[in-house]
Amino acid sequence: MRIGILTHPQSVNYGGILQCYALCTYLRKLGHEPIVIHREVDRSFFLWGLVRSFLKAIHFPRYYTPNKVDRMINVKPFIKKYLVRTKPIRSQAQMRRVCKDYQLNAVIVGSDQVWRADFANKFGYNYFLDFVPSNITRFSYAASFGISSWEYTKEQTCKIKKLLKSFNGISVREEDGVKLCEENLGVTPKLLIDPTLLLSEEEYSKVSTKRLVDDKYVFVYWLGDKMSVQGDIDALRNKGYKIMDIYLRDNTIIPSIEDWLSYIKYADIVITDSFHGCVFSIIFNRYIIVKRNQSGGYGRLCTLYKLLRLDETQIEQGCKMDSKIKSQYLSILQIQAKAYFQSILK
Repeated sequence: MRIGILTHPQSVNYGGILQCYALCTYLRKLGHEPIVIHREVDRSFFLWGLVRSFLKAIHFPRYYTPNKVDRMINVKPFIKKYLVRTKPIRSQAQMRRVCKDYQLNAVIVGSDQVWRADFANKFGYNYFLDFVPSNITRFSYAASFGISSWEYTKEQTCKIKKLLKSFNGISVREEDGVKLCEENLGVTPKLLIDPTLLLSEEEYSKVSTKRLVDDKYVFVYWLGDKMSVQGDIDALRNKGYKIMDIYLRDNTIIPSIEDWLSYIKYADIVITDSFHGCVFSIIFNRYIIVKRNQSGGYGRLCTLYKLLRLDETQIEQGCKMDSKIKSQYLSILQIQAKAYFQSILK
C-alpha cells in the first residue's frame, strides 16, 4: 500500500525527524510505500511575498537578517536521503487533493505531538484527517496530545469526535492520551510505543557516524532552561568528563542526525530533558540522567518508564537499563504495534 504520513514538519528537532524516519523505515519493512505529507502553515504566496519583501526593505528585525544561518544545513541531507516527501503543502485546497495527487491508499497521523491543540489548530482539522476521502484507510499511530489537560473548545471537540468515528484505528503514545480520548471523545485508543522504539539498536548504528570524541564524555541534550542542570554538568566536568552539548533553543547550526546519534551511542553519561533523548539513551544502553522539562508533558516519560518497567525516581537520579530486560519488554511492545498495523493495513 502507498501510505501517507502526516506528522510534525521536519524542523530543528531530532526526535521529530527520527520518529518520522523510524515509522517510514518500519512501514517499508512491512512491505508498504510510505510518503511524508509535507504540510506547512497556510500562507498566501502572493500576499505574503509582498509583505515579506517590504519588511526586508525597511530592515524589519525579524525579516532583515543578513547574518542569518541555516540551522538545518547539516540535517537536510538525512531528510533528503531517507524521507520521501510530497511537495510543500500550504493550503487547505492542496490538502484536499493530496490523496488523489499521490495515489494514497491509507493515511497515518502520528507520531509525536500531532494532537497538541496549539499546534494542530494552525491547520484546521487536517491532523484529524478531515481531508481524507471516505474510501481511503485512515488511522493514528502513537499520536500525542503533548499535555495532560484538554485544550480544545466544545465546538472543536464535537468536530474531532465526528472525524475520529471514520478512523479505522486510533492509537496514542501516552496514558494521558488514553484518558483524554476516553473523557472527551468517547473512544478508548490503543496505547502503543513511539515509532523510534520499533527499530533495533543495530539499525540505528548503521545510520550513526563513528565515535566522535576520544575522551570519556557526558552528552547534554537540552530543550529547556540549561541553568537548571548546570550544577550536574559542573560536577561531572570536575570529575574529568568532557562535556559535549546540544541546546536547541539557541541560534547555532545543529549537528547532523548521524552525529547526534553517535554522541548518544558512545557517551559515558547522557543528561537530557528530552523524551527522544531518553528513548535513544535506552536504545543504546547508556547511563542516563533525565530531568523534567519546564514546558510540561512529563506524562510521555512516565508512560515510557512504565512500559519498560523503569523506576521514575531512579532514572532522574541516574541509571542504565539492563539490556536483557529492555529486549524482553520491547519485544512484547513491538509485537503489539505490529499486530495493530496488520489489523488495519490488510
